[in-house]
Amino acid sequence: MIKFEESNNVRLEYSPLNAPSQQEYAVAKKFLKQNGTMDPCYVMSHARDGGSLLREEYRWLIYNLTKALQTDVVVYKNGKEYGFRDLCEPYCELNTAFLAFLKLYQPEITDTYTYPSIDLFGTQAFIGNNVYGIKLQPNSDILESFTTAVMPFYLVADWEDTDVMIEWMHKAIEVFEDPEYSTLLKTGITGDNLVSYEVRRMGTETAPLLFGSIAAMIVFVVAFSFRYNPAQSKPWEAFIGCIIPLLALVASLGLMSILGMKFQSIVVAALFLVLSVGIDDVFIIMRAWDRSDPTGTIVERTASTLEDAGPSITISSLTNIMSFAIGAFSDTPAVRTFCIFSAIAIAICYFYQLILFTAVMAISGKREQKGYQSLLCCFKADPSARSSLVKRCAEFHDHIVKAWSAAVTQWPVRITLGIAMIGYFYISWLGISKMTSNISIDKMALPNSYLHDFQHTFETALRNMQPISVFVLNPGDLRNPERLQKAKDLVYDFEHATNSYGSESTFFWLTQYEEFLRFYADTEEFTYAEIPTFFKSATYFYLSSFVHYNESACVENQPECVTSFFFITNFHEVIKYHELVPAVKHWRKIAAKYSDFQVYPYSDHTPFVDQTMSIDHTVFGSVAAALACTAIICFIFIPHVLSVIAAVFSVFSISWGIFGLLALWGVDLDPLSMAALLMAIGFSVDFTAHISFHYYKAPKIHPRKRMESALGIIGWPMTQVGISTIVALLPLLFKQSYLALVFLKTIVVVVLLGMFHGLILLPAVLTMITSYTPSKSGDSSAESSERSSQSSQRKESY
Repeated sequence: MIKFEESNNVRLEYSPLNAPSQQEYAVAKKFLKQNGTMDPCYVMSHARDGGSLLREEYRWLIYNLTKALQTDVVVYKNGKEYGFRDLCEPYCELNTAFLAFLKLYQPEITDTYTYPSIDLFGTQAFIGNNVYGIKLQPNSDILESFTTAVMPFYLVADWEDTDVMIEWMHKAIEVFEDPEYSTLLKTGITGDNLVSYEVRRMGTETAPLLFGSIAAMIVFVVAFSFRYNPAQSKPWEAFIGCIIPLLALVASLGLMSILGMKFQSIVVAALFLVLSVGIDDVFIIMRAWDRSDPTGTIVERTASTLEDAGPSITISSLTNIMSFAIGAFSDTPAVRTFCIFSAIAIAICYFYQLILFTAVMAISGKREQKGYQSLLCCFKADPSARSSLVKRCAEFHDHIVKAWSAAVTQWPVRITLGIAMIGYFYISWLGISKMTSNISIDKMALPNSYLHDFQHTFETALRNMQPISVFVLNPGDLRNPERLQKAKDLVYDFEHATNSYGSESTFFWLTQYEEFLRFYADTEEFTYAEIPTFFKSATYFYLSSFVHYNESACVENQPECVTSFFFITNFHEVIKYHELVPAVKHWRKIAAKYSDFQVYPYSDHTPFVDQTMSIDHTVFGSVAAALACTAIICFIFIPHVLSVIAAVFSVFSISWGIFGLLALWGVDLDPLSMAALLMAIGFSVDFTAHISFHYYKAPKIHPRKRMESALGIIGWPMTQVGISTIVALLPLLFKQSYLALVFLKTIVVVVLLGMFHGLILLPAVLTMITSYTPSKSGDSSAESSERSSQSSQRKESY
């Protein structure tokens, strides 16, 4: 745990390693010479009265605010001062055109306020990425008003100085709140580091609720550890049983840290899963101990307990471990971390429960034999004491088990369940058909986070105009007219791609360079020789960051002059990541068309678009893995094909319902819901595996009696696990973040569906698919013996 680290990079950790955006980002990072980290921050302002920012007072406020951010915001680290100019290279001039527009605006000169570009001393300066909520004069490009201003502030620093960038953004927020600006303007900021900070804050403020969940679970488990015979109650044993999964979690976190894996928010789902699996084992082992012969030796009772409970908890644990082991080969870093941690934690918890908790039960058995009390272990227990409340509960339990075991063997009940399942599948299908991959940054934050209101307003504004950077790593010889024309065709295709704004939104250095050559050079033919002069000129210097050039090769007019470049064009009308899928696919299709240029289109959105396109495959792949593992493990322990098919079908049915009902409950596919769904799929295995195994293990008597035996053994522990899991998550209602609500909704759905399938549907299916031939005389004696054994054991086991 000393090496414990966390990572909350939502942009990269949830995108598959083989996703195109990973390579596109790497190309952009290398081109822009980011030796450390870059955080593209965006400051957004709008008038509090909702009016136009072209009004003189507001226009100058925006100008002064931008200047204040560039010059007045200062942070300190290790005695060193960091201002914007220390953090912005080579992106310090991103707002130059916009500031010029604000300063030079003159109502009587229309060239100073055209859209999306203005005439700036004979050069077209693009302001389309700064002004939003625009209104143009009829049938013209003259800007009549705009309601929102967006100023990009790209911050660059070494990795160890990431905290400097975060501190700078927090200082910027203080400037926004200064009455000088906040009286008339409402301003906010967003950036990767701020989003990561909010994600981390959600985790740190939600984490204390985990202690409330643990406390609630312990109270529940201890409360249900009391028995008809008070001497056989096990409150301390139940308490220790709840602590053991926590020890497994700590050990798993330590092992993960040693392996160099960073903790991620998605792993929080695994914590609840391991707690649930561990408590499941506690209930099953305590139940098996109660069913063992109380007159036997400690060794005999321990052996009987492991024989009864061992295969059941092994089936569920191995199925989960294998499912998550398959997920460990996922291409998505966050999913891989989640699956590796889950597999390790469940494996450790499994061995801890088998070794530690059975040892605790053995010590408990010695206490019982010596006649000491369960709660005050130093005092002798009253051998005649009995709990009337527990007795009444036991009698009620027996009545329910017998009644339901008889009911599921009746065809009217089976037919009714069949009709109900048809309705269930149809309703779930309605939900699944509506389920969409909808990744949104504001979901990652707490309800009181600025991100909620800001992100909605920000996305609404950016729907009008958003940039895409297209990197060209192999320009070739642009002196060749065909090659030069092909480069222009490349730009043209991006300008006319899906949702593209058009040529007026393009920043392409070559266009300005050709204008420069026509005006200053002796020839209009393309030449590399004037490129150094072009980029050093007062008019075009800002374009130098778009090109990597070798000055000596330029002087000699060699193709090695321009080794790579990028241009910017814009798209509009879409903002949600699932809406961007067609546009991103079109960009990559164009890049493939010009493969000899080595083209890489990149937008801040593309990592999230890749997540949107891959997340459904990740979740559904996990379902397939869970089904396959359930089939394999169940077949090993339950060598009855029809029973295995029934168990696998139940897991599929539960997963189907989880997707459908959660979609109807307003849950979309996103990184957080994906974590909850992966947890739910693993949790669903427990409900089906236990009942299938105990039904198979029951004496081969009448199906009704076999089911009565199976439900008598495992029915109540399964119910306890389901209820305790829901109880454990109730504290999350006190911090109603999207994460908490998704987990709570998922657990409620998976528990209800799991209990329905395990206790209601599967018993009907299992009794229907197993044959019974009452031909042997031994059957009635077996039934009588089983009934007598169950009656005597059950009375003492509650």
